[in-house]
Order: sequence, then C-alpha cells, then structure tokens
Amino acid sequence: MTNSNEYSFKSQKSISRLELAWYIVLRSVAIGLISGGVLGVLFCLLFFVFTGMLGAGLGLGLGLVNGLLVSVITCLFFYPLRHIRLYHVTVKVISASVAGVGVAIFGPWYFSSTPMFSRPMTPSSAVWLGFGSVLASVIAGLAGWLAGQNISQWYEQKTKGDGREPIVSKTLHSTITPNKADQHLEAILSSRNWVWICVGLLSFLCSFAGNRLLQLLVCGTQDVVSCLPSPRLYTSIIAGYKVVLPVIVAIILIVKLLQSRYKKHDS
Repeated sequence: MTNSNEYSFKSQKSISRLELAWYIVLRSVAIGLISGGVLGVLFCLLFFVFTGMLGAGLGLGLGLVNGLLVSVITCLFFYPLRHIRLYHVTVKVISASVAGVGVAIFGPWYFSSTPMFSRPMTPSSAVWLGFGSVLASVIAGLAGWLAGQNISQWYEQKTKGDGREPIVSKTLHSTITPNKADQHLEAILSSRNWVWICVGLLSFLCSFAGNRLLQLLVCGTQDVVSCLPSPRLYTSIIAGYKVVLPVIVAIILIVKLLQSRYKKHDS
C-alpha cells in the first residue's frame, strides 16, 4: 500500500535545487527580518526603537542561518518531496531551535558586553536581564516555529503547483467539492494569522508582566536576591529555563493530546 504522505513523481520537478535553496533562504530572511523587528518593538515598549532595530538585525541574521541550514537539508534529503509530515516536523524544529538558541546565546552575551547594561549591573538588574533573555528566547522560538511552518507549507504547495499532487488527493477528489476546499484553505490561512497575532500579543504582554510572572514562578513571593544562590545574569537564565522548558513541554503535550482527540472525534 502506498503511503498517503508520499508523492508519486512521473517526471523531474520543474524547480531546480539551486532555485529551491534560494527561495527558502529568501523566505527565511524576510520572515526573520519582519518578525524580529515587530516582536522586538512589542517586547520592550520602553526602548521600542532600539529593541526594534536590534530584533530586526538579529532576525535577519538568524533568518539567514536558518535559511541556509533548511535549504541544505531540503536539497539533500527532501528533494523531491516525498515524506511531507517528516519534512514539516524537521523544518519547524530546526527553525525554532535556530531562533530560540540564537537569541538565548546572543542576548546574555550582548547584555553582558554592552556598557549601557553591564555597568553597573546590580543583582536585581542582572536577574531582570536574565529573565528577559529567557522570555525573548521563548518568543523567538515560537516565531521560528511559525517561520518553519511557512517554509514547509510553501514547499509543499509549490510541489503541488508543479502538477504532482499527492496520491491521496486523487482518491478524495470526488468527495471534496471546490467550495469545501476553498473554505478549508481559508480556515488554514486565517489560523496562521491568528497564531502570529497570538505570538505578538505574548511579546506585548511580556513587556509589562513577563519578568514579574517568571520571577513569581521561579521564586514565588520570595525576593530574587535571596531566592537565587548567586543572583547574576547567567544564574537567572538557568533558573528561568528550569521553569520555562517544562512548561513548554507540558503545553506541547496538551496540544498534541487535544489534536489527537479532535481527529478521533472527526473520524
């Protein structure tokens, strides 16, 4: 039996590997530039011009790195595109990891080496910058995940647009009307926009209550200076990730569980 996630190709793809790599890099850079600038502005409204420019520059650089990495993996292992689900997961994980880890490394290095932030750095300001770096890394990871979703879906649609539809679509063509297909596509597009809006809203809320909420999760009602054994920049980053990473894993598991139940209910 043929896997429904595999494409049946009768001829070579019209788009070359070089063109495919170029489009992926260009798309990743554009998404990184725009999302980095917008989320940077929303993340810190007090210094919105500075953080917007910093976010745009960092998004541009990370978008370039992610685009090069994704394009290489795509051209080597997913050309032509046969395993769609595996490709979607691979690109989203890579994009989220590049964005999240990149911000996690860049943020503490930049804050600790910039005189405006590093001198003088009190324990309270060090914890504030550390928790801010953790939150920025989480938001960047979410943006990277959405960027990877955009790239993988674009490649899938590009493949379908070349006239090579998945085999499963041939069996479903007689049961799905054009109106229902249009409605489904419209729902997908609207859901993408809503997810980006939610990430922007999360970045906006972090500028007001993100540090306080993370401080509450790490130390409770106790003061951070007495809560952390050594209230410094990297100590607060480690403490923040110890709380944030399990929360992210729990949210992912809950979402996957709800999706599986929703699919079973529809079937």
